[in-house]
Amino acid sequence: MTQLNRRRFLSSGIATAGGGVLGALGLSGVADAAPAGTAGTPGTAGTHLLSIGGREITSGWTFRAADGTTPSGDQVASARRIAGLKPAVVPGTPLTSMIANGEYPDPLYGHIVTDTVPDTLKDTDYWYRVAFPVPRLIPGQRFWLQFDGINYLGTIWLNGTKVGTVEGAFRRGVFDVTDIIAKANGTAHLAVLVGKLDYADPPALPSYASGVTRGGRNGGKTGITLKNGPTFFCTAGWDWLPTIPDRDLGIWQPVTWSTTGQIRLTDVHVDPTLSADLSTADIAIGLTLDSAFDSPRSVVVRGTLDGRDFTRTVTVPAGASTVTVTSDDLACLRLHRPKLWWPNGYGDPHRYRLSIGVESGGQVHDERTVDFGVRRIEYTKPIQSQSGTPVDCLAITVNNQPILVMGGNWGLDEALKRIPRERLREQVRLHSEANLNLIRNWNGQSSTEDFYEACDEFGILVWQDFFCSTEGPAPANVTRDLDNIRDCIVRFRNHPSILLWCGGNEGPPPQPLIDGLDALVAELDPKRASLTSSAGDTGKNPIGGYSSGGPYHWVTPSTHFDLNDGTHWPPFHNEVGSYSIPTLEFIRKMIPEASWEHPDDSWADRDVNGNGGNGGGSGYLQITAERYGELQNLPDFARKSQLMNYECIKAIYEAHAANMESASPGKPYPRTGVIMWMTNPAQPSFVWQMYTHDLEAHSSFYAVQHACRRLNVILNSKTYDVVVANHTRAAVRGTVAVTLYDLDGKAFGNTSLRVGGAAESDHTVIGNLATQLNGAPSDVAFVRLSFKDGHGAELVRNFYWIENPARAAGFMSLNDVAPAAVSVVADVKHGRDTIELTAKVENTGEAVALMVHLQVYDTRTGERILPATFDDNYLNLVGGEWSTVRVRLDTGQVRDHKDIGVRIDGWKIDQRASRLRGHGVAVTFNKAALSTQPPTKTFGG
Repeated sequence: MTQLNRRRFLSSGIATAGGGVLGALGLSGVADAAPAGTAGTPGTAGTHLLSIGGREITSGWTFRAADGTTPSGDQVASARRIAGLKPAVVPGTPLTSMIANGEYPDPLYGHIVTDTVPDTLKDTDYWYRVAFPVPRLIPGQRFWLQFDGINYLGTIWLNGTKVGTVEGAFRRGVFDVTDIIAKANGTAHLAVLVGKLDYADPPALPSYASGVTRGGRNGGKTGITLKNGPTFFCTAGWDWLPTIPDRDLGIWQPVTWSTTGQIRLTDVHVDPTLSADLSTADIAIGLTLDSAFDSPRSVVVRGTLDGRDFTRTVTVPAGASTVTVTSDDLACLRLHRPKLWWPNGYGDPHRYRLSIGVESGGQVHDERTVDFGVRRIEYTKPIQSQSGTPVDCLAITVNNQPILVMGGNWGLDEALKRIPRERLREQVRLHSEANLNLIRNWNGQSSTEDFYEACDEFGILVWQDFFCSTEGPAPANVTRDLDNIRDCIVRFRNHPSILLWCGGNEGPPPQPLIDGLDALVAELDPKRASLTSSAGDTGKNPIGGYSSGGPYHWVTPSTHFDLNDGTHWPPFHNEVGSYSIPTLEFIRKMIPEASWEHPDDSWADRDVNGNGGNGGGSGYLQITAERYGELQNLPDFARKSQLMNYECIKAIYEAHAANMESASPGKPYPRTGVIMWMTNPAQPSFVWQMYTHDLEAHSSFYAVQHACRRLNVILNSKTYDVVVANHTRAAVRGTVAVTLYDLDGKAFGNTSLRVGGAAESDHTVIGNLATQLNGAPSDVAFVRLSFKDGHGAELVRNFYWIENPARAAGFMSLNDVAPAAVSVVADVKHGRDTIELTAKVENTGEAVALMVHLQVYDTRTGERILPATFDDNYLNLVGGEWSTVRVRLDTGQVRDHKDIGVRIDGWKIDQRASRLRGHGVAVTFNKAALSTQPPTKTFGG
């Protein structure tokens, strides 16, 4: 029987149907048994290692649906031949295994999911089975089997013996199977019965004509899936996710084995306390131990922190116990002038590494390595409420630095839970490069070690939800829910990225869950805030000033500036979003060719109806046509949508930055944070994302990146104020040069605005352009802002297309502007493990070059090379202006794509007058994207 390596499947399986990026991100290798002993342990010379670190069981898995013909667990967990078994992907779901086995195509590309895969996959339990080699145990050695995540219920058998159960998708199962392995003769036979959900709805079907997504109700027809509690309840169908036929059942996280001596470190909690002046940090280490000795034993706790070794002798009783070691006990646990963990854009997210183990009698029983960060978080500041009294509002300060939260919501990391470590890291990296500083882990649906490690690395704070939502009934089993919450807190609390814990989505969970969460945080992680829900807090000392509530659809930029001008409560919005149409290439990939020019139910399955805002997909198309002109064909829709993306999504963040921190007369509610709904897509989609499912950054990404710069100069599209938004720790000075251009690209206004000292962590209004814009010679004006310091160095540049306030009529006149002539010169520089591709883009004519877009592609196949994110893109250049942009490709991408090219498109480009040149790389026009004027209209109908 063919064996499937889980990591190779995650690479090649999606690459075939879903495109480029996952093909570049696969991991190879199969874990197997290894002798005891590892390098770099805290043990001393002469000690004997009883511990073997976690070995992942990645290959050899098989599975089948459980039915009346399946033998019992004791027989499945044996060498006996079992009929009907097929290769399985682990970690993975039944559907990912079926896709790998060729039973179904990838349903997220070119198909309607519910038409392609039967919804009956959710209606059965599944047996998983694997045999793996195990070492011969030596005296005093214990063998452990660990499951990091099973959805929904798992019953585990090993070599004919029932080991135990795991309940809920977010709880680990750790089992001492020493007695079984001692008799295993070198091979273990593992069987897992994955139990189906207790409650499930039938599928929610897409309908483009309805104007709403999948019946207009999130969570399925009744929402009963939420009654299960800790599971992927969004897979019942949401306004951003189709119904997933197997509901993401399966062994979705790694299965590992390890060994210890008689004493096991079940948990290591590292708890830093940073002084108010940031000069010292005291590290407390809490150890939870499990001893199989039948009497107390004296053991040595031995570790290394920041290059300094330490030991401490403690007495460990039989069974479970805890030991706490602090800087009062060991001087090396006090760090002087510690290196701090900072959110993205404010400093280095430094992490310390603690290695620690327990020894006795010349034997190392167990050891752990923990990476942690040192930082100090304050959660609130008093802001005058609507009643006129101060309220402790959600306002984040890290290491004494006020942080304007500029974040993104993740609904689910990937629709079918195809989430190798490299893919998750790339998703988080994109958030970092977009200048975001927070991800909200919506309802905890993406809770994995890989996710938090990536957020730690890139300085991304995490708003960590748990498993309740208002879209359905409360969890039926409160104990199970709280068990999953407890394990999540214990498992992930060492991660400096986690900002706070939150009970659920948009409304309070049942009171027993609220009380249970508050008690768990008070017991296990009291320094972090605990919020009742994303809509409000009802705790003992409630945090106020935040809410959800949208808008979730496209609105004008001035609407966002109006909603966030300091006159509207509350100051912090954790859900607000818009349509986010991908590039032409991705649209053509995600929907079948017959639907390209004719929006239909395939578009609806890719979420084009959103939550019904804008009147659904057809309403959005109409608004686009009214604003930018009639849609001629799919390329025309794609290019006009890039402008729609850019102006709306940029305003979401800029409106908050332009009104952050300080109140002013008549504006008592300064902005403290915004989290866009959404930044990461779980599936190929038309809405709520800043990059595509295959990790292509389209205009939404660069809108976010430009809006969230830590120093920015912003044009308020409601008041036409020019605002300096300074997120940094120092006041800034200089001059903002303002130039206004007409539709022909001719300057009709110039202003120099002095910046005498824009305060740190605040916004400063430096001028107003209303009069000049009212006098614009055309109904559309271009505005270029350039902020230079006192030495003439440009600090930041910004660009807008703005309606003439005196005769606002949309942007249809952009269709009549002359095409721009551009020069693009590309070069390739080879590094040790990467190549850097550089492109100098210059506007060589007079007409404004609007939204000039570069893609990296394979010149042999025409396919995009992904991920390949330029440090800037969708460039807006006036006559004579130029910009140099860069992108790095890794060795795997270079190996897989021998012939690399750059292609160019934009709003209107004069291809004859333009000049393209490459040194070691082809440079071409993106002919398909520029073909926006067919002889006759083909789009719609």
